[in-house]
Amino acid sequence: MSEPVRMHSHEGLLDIVLNTPANGNLMSAEMGSLIIDAVSNLDEQIRLIRLSGEGEDFCAGRVSPMPKPGSTPTGEALRRNVAMPALALYDALKTAPVPVLSVVHGKAYGVGCALAGVCDITLAADDASFQIPEMERDIPPALVMSALIGRVPMKTIARMVLTRDLVGAREAWQAGLASEVVPRAELRSRADQIAATILTCSPVTVRAVKQFMELAPGLPVGTSSSLAGHLSGTALSAKFERPA
Repeated sequence: MSEPVRMHSHEGLLDIVLNTPANGNLMSAEMGSLIIDAVSNLDEQIRLIRLSGEGEDFCAGRVSPMPKPGSTPTGEALRRNVAMPALALYDALKTAPVPVLSVVHGKAYGVGCALAGVCDITLAADDASFQIPEMERDIPPALVMSALIGRVPMKTIARMVLTRDLVGAREAWQAGLASEVVPRAELRSRADQIAATILTCSPVTVRAVKQFMELAPGLPVGTSSSLAGHLSGTALSAKFERPA
């Protein structure tokens, strides 16, 4: 039986591939745990995480964690079993010590839309489509929204949540959900090109940039400037360290 998530690290790049193409790479609890564990235990030489999906879709949603009809779960049980696994996954990617590149094709729905958008760079094929359909089942998609806040304009989030409209790749780029759109045939080569560019830098430089991107938004100007000075000084000092 194939692994639900394939992982491979090579020369500073950690590739994470969702690998259940038969169901559109629906995110399961097991898959989420595997990704969280990998992202939380990175080798110090890793400089980039690249997230993609096998088959025709990036991630078409989530394997439903909802209790069976007729059961009466408590609010705490629903928080623990439904909300927290997804939130932990989003937080792990958002706070990863290195940049995360999502490579999106086909469907990115619900959790898939959150996974695509929570990453630092979202590279989309021109056949990619994005949707937040939870309210069709009268479920508030607060979990998905929490992943996108700070990454995607609130008006884009509100429109996608309330209308449940299907958003194509070009429109996603215009709305700030995708960073770049390329023809499907060029998706892999462009992803490789982006990765190669990032990997030319040292781990300390890349990690300093990621830390600033994570911490600086929302800080007072003076605090942001102090953080920039600290991170720059630390990264630059590594270039002058004497060999042991």
